Amino acid sequence: MAALKTRWNWNRTIALVLVLANLFTWAQMLLALAKPHIVEPVMDPEVQALLSYIASGKHSGESWQINLTELEGEQTITWYLKKYPQIPFAYPQMQITPDYVVGEGDVLVTGLRLHVSGKVRITLKDGLPVVEIISLNLPLPPAMRQAIQDEIRIQLRRADLLPVRFTSAEWKDGEVIVKGVIK
Repeated sequence: MAALKTRWNWNRTIALVLVLANLFTWAQMLLALAKPHIVEPVMDPEVQALLSYIASGKHSGESWQINLTELEGEQTITWYLKKYPQIPFAYPQMQITPDYVVGEGDVLVTGLRLHVSGKVRITLKDGLPVVEIISLNLPLPPAMRQAIQDEIRIQLRRADLLPVRFTSAEWKDGEVIVKGVIK
């Protein structure tokens, strides 16, 4: 019986190296995922009181004021997201400064959890908030990113449907004080 010659199969070697490199890359990516920023879903008491008063229908041009810290904002957003689970966003985190607001969290796109963030400047004009998007970090293809930015702008223009008008917004480090009147 003739001795079997062992031939080195380069195709299999290259395929094995590519599979191992792929597994290594996925492992590194999964290990690098940050733990989500988790806060309790709690509606801010001042926001709740204002919404309840508006819902009662007993209002007629009254003034209101809400002081909101970063944590209270995160908790109120989390409460809202829990109430509306069809919104594919979770783990909101925000940073309030006198010049801008940074928001970040995770969005669920086709079963994948992606971390997104944005920086905006909010001013008031004619009693309504005007939001200027300074930066938006969406790890998506350009066409999807543009569609999301366009939808954000459309949603922000709907502020004129709000039952309130804003008279002032004082942005501080970690807090905002908003004043307004009920229509």
